[in-house]
Amino acid sequence: MKKRYPFYISAGILILGLILGSIFDLKISEGIFQLKNGFGLVVSSFGMIPGYGTLAFMGGALCLIVRQRKELKFPIKFLLIFFAVTMYGVSVYFLGKDVFSVNGFDNKQLYWLGFVIMGILMVPLMFLGYYVAKRNDNPKMWIIILVMAAVIFVALVPGVTLFKSIMHRPRYRFAVHDGHVLFRYWWKPCKDYGDYITKSEGVLTKEEFKSFPSGHSGAAMVGCILLGYLPLYDKRLMKYQTLLFFIGFSWALVVMFARILVGAHYLSDTCFGALLTIICFYIGNEFVVRLLLPKEEQEKVIEQPVQE
Repeated sequence: MKKRYPFYISAGILILGLILGSIFDLKISEGIFQLKNGFGLVVSSFGMIPGYGTLAFMGGALCLIVRQRKELKFPIKFLLIFFAVTMYGVSVYFLGKDVFSVNGFDNKQLYWLGFVIMGILMVPLMFLGYYVAKRNDNPKMWIIILVMAAVIFVALVPGVTLFKSIMHRPRYRFAVHDGHVLFRYWWKPCKDYGDYITKSEGVLTKEEFKSFPSGHSGAAMVGCILLGYLPLYDKRLMKYQTLLFFIGFSWALVVMFARILVGAHYLSDTCFGALLTIICFYIGNEFVVRLLLPKEEQEKVIEQPVQE
């Protein structure tokens, strides 16, 4: 994206939410908690499709690039196909595992069905990426796709996993289980985490101590990357780039609300998870701008980020 202010606005909203959550997390969750809310469960199970589906979309674009770019040598083409298949597999895995898990409809017998559903849904997204990429003639497009794929991976896997493994914040749905309140502020690690896991009788599980930050929110925020970068494939959409970005951001807010609604996360969890994605996206975008634009245009963007 050429403009920087969408990043600043979205990051500002998320930081404000993080501050408010730091004060009112418990009260907000107490006010809206509905463990079996239908809307919350559906969004929790399928709301990340625009996010992880971005990987499948970019995988389809890589397949077209391999076919069209005759100048690319065989080893590079082989690696691009490998990455395309990997992107599809990663999207199916991360989407499928939550549909019927405790973070979705919570039906262990149908756990396998989530992977089948997402495996089918990701195929059209790959074909869409393949089709849309036909309108792109940038020889560096395959590099841009790999950069943004790396951004998504870093934000969602090492970033979120690292914080979860350190903080062990109990989810609200567990914090109020059987009438007790096991609330922890997001900046305070749950030091007695090991004791709860040791005493588990099938109810207390490790999954219930992964509240901070929200992986669903971070994944949903990836939709900003998918929509905001569509103009890179089709230049006719360039005038709608900012609008597309904020459509993706708005959907992420819906997913964040749903996760709070079903007690899987607090407000601060969702804002921090989404903020991780935005920060990584911003850093990755700086590389993309330099790959796409001539040097003189780069200087204009850097010096005057809010102007047209």
